Amino acid sequence: MKAVMLYEPGRLEPVELPDPSPRPGEVVLAVEACAVCGSDLEGFHGIHPTMTYPRVMGHEYAGVVVRKGEGVEAPAVGERVTSVGKPACGRCHACERGRFSECVDRKSPGFTGHGAYAEYLAVPAESCRVIPAELSFEEAAVAQPFSIAYHAVAERAKVARGDFVLVQGCGPIGLGVMMHAKARGAEVMSTDPVAYRRELAAELGADHVADPRSVDVSNRTAELTGGLGADTAIECVGADQDDTVAQAVRSVKDRGLVVVVGSFATDRATVPIIDFKFNEKRMVGSQSMPEGYGPTFDLLVSGAIVARPLITHRYGLDGVVEALRLMDGKLDGIVKAIIRPGS
Repeated sequence: MKAVMLYEPGRLEPVELPDPSPRPGEVVLAVEACAVCGSDLEGFHGIHPTMTYPRVMGHEYAGVVVRKGEGVEAPAVGERVTSVGKPACGRCHACERGRFSECVDRKSPGFTGHGAYAEYLAVPAESCRVIPAELSFEEAAVAQPFSIAYHAVAERAKVARGDFVLVQGCGPIGLGVMMHAKARGAEVMSTDPVAYRRELAAELGADHVADPRSVDVSNRTAELTGGLGADTAIECVGADQDDTVAQAVRSVKDRGLVVVVGSFATDRATVPIIDFKFNEKRMVGSQSMPEGYGPTFDLLVSGAIVARPLITHRYGLDGVVEALRLMDGKLDGIVKAIIRPGS
């Protein structure tokens, strides 16, 4: 099969690999769509905390079951599915406490195991989710970052009707967070230094948008909330954390909540600790998508959130480098690129 291999940071090359054979409990997918993620860009630059090399990247994917391993009853050959990769083991310290995204034995496609920048991919059958008939392969691929956004909004932030939510970042996860928050009845301000991304946020429902490089976000948030501040700030930038995390803390009200979704290249962030301590503010992390695809698929089918406007570029496997280049420079209006391995 054709694939694209990241041999080391900065060296991404086309390769031919053996077609995967399903082991017991696995199915093989013909990959129909794989979305390019900012984490892939971090892996390409050698700054992703879990990426190992050499690696076939690609973890936001959808495809068709073409082969089944021993003992697999479902999904059936021919079904349209997506997958969360190897499920948690259920036995380690993290799993015993319900923290399945931290499982020590979990292989993550595209990071510690080969992913979907390839024509075929073997995945555990139990990790597959059948794609609703109303959704395309491309929408199902984008459902992965939207499911990460759902976890942040519904489970970590517990956004409720009438809340004021500051969303930092208008990339795919930030836009997903904004739409999920709006679907739950919140008023949302989205910030991003890139104009076309702010414009898309406004088109998709953000009540307010701001350029954090020209607007004092904490002051603007206070103005919009009668001097109180946001109920919740959700950090979806994953860079410049000395600025974004501090800004989030300053922008939430007394006893307000900061949810950190972004992934960072360095293990530190600056917090205005006096404000944080004396005003009893809170901060939590948000990782992965332990609720799976179900809630996001339901919201996409209902139209409460939408994926198609985020899909701005499409390529075959030979276009992965170009997609990463555009994402790196935020060029040509790129939001989400889809790789179609069969094209």
